[in-house]
Amino acid sequence: MNPKILIFIDWFTPGFKAGGPIKSITNIINSLSDNFDFYIITSDRDINEESSYKNLKLNSWISKEKYSIIYLTPDTCNKWISDHINNTDYDKYYFNSLFSKNFTIKPLLTLNKLSKQNIIIAPRGMLGKGALSIKPFKKKIFLTISKILSYYKNVTWHATNEGEKNDIIAVFGYKSKIKTASNISICVIDEKRISKVKEELNLVFFSRISPKKNLIYVLNLLKEFNHISLDIYGSIEDKNYWKKCLKIIDSNKINAQYKGEINPIDVTTTLANYHFFILPTLHENYGHVIIEALTAGCGLIISNNTPWENLSEKHIGWEINLNDNAKFINTLRHCLSLEENEYDTIRNNCYKFVSEEINSITEIEDTKKLFT
Repeated sequence: MNPKILIFIDWFTPGFKAGGPIKSITNIINSLSDNFDFYIITSDRDINEESSYKNLKLNSWISKEKYSIIYLTPDTCNKWISDHINNTDYDKYYFNSLFSKNFTIKPLLTLNKLSKQNIIIAPRGMLGKGALSIKPFKKKIFLTISKILSYYKNVTWHATNEGEKNDIIAVFGYKSKIKTASNISICVIDEKRISKVKEELNLVFFSRISPKKNLIYVLNLLKEFNHISLDIYGSIEDKNYWKKCLKIIDSNKINAQYKGEINPIDVTTTLANYHFFILPTLHENYGHVIIEALTAGCGLIISNNTPWENLSEKHIGWEINLNDNAKFINTLRHCLSLEENEYDTIRNNCYKFVSEEINSITEIEDTKKLFT
């Protein structure tokens, strides 16, 4: 009999607006379902939605091919989870968030009362400096109180890279129990050629529209250009932030359009229509969308607040410090100046990088060790 793993996650398929965290869990399950029996507890709706998923059984377990899942309604969630934890044992309890009230903090309290030791928490970048800079006072108070109360004393932390490991140590101390396993990426390359004319450039921004993803930074860069187009995809997580974006677009006559959300099965084929993917994020502990962009052949213009480094040496893009506005502008000018043959080299290098560097068996084996 396989070990039983109980996963807590705020949003899961058929939801997709939460982006990376859903992909992380999906890829773990697809890679390790022969070795572990996975059970998922999640909410009954997508992020920022007011109604439940259509045509889904709620508040009861549903058996899928590779996992079992329950979608809990808000009125049922907390009591059901508490009762279930008290009455059912699992080999590991895996939390896909740090600050989630209903799917981390409250369940963890119940587990602590039972003195459970087999708990794993994946912060998913929430302890990075950029992430902690958003609503910092509230987060600082919570983390301080949690340390005083030894709230995370029985936890093993899942770090996805050395940077995140250092972030965990910086907050919770060097005695923290940490296992490192990079995110699993499952990529299928379907090469596509697109036209590139000198002094024309088509950019794509695909991420949740929120301060952390930093779309306003992109729009301020584009004030300097007349021949760059930007298509914006992603769920509008912060409506006030989006209003500020629209004001910049309208007042500066920027060639930018909001194209809505992308169904997960259409992400790669959609991104493949653009020359470069731009994301000046405040922090990413991995960035599944970055890999999706490379899989689509999009060169990268991103901040240096991700684990993806030395992009220019690999000839697949650039990672740039957000304080170096001039370098972002010069990079865009360089991309504008590219002829088609020069651009094709970058696109080929993106495909080559994904083929050679992603889908590594190492990530799967490291994640397997996380649960054993």
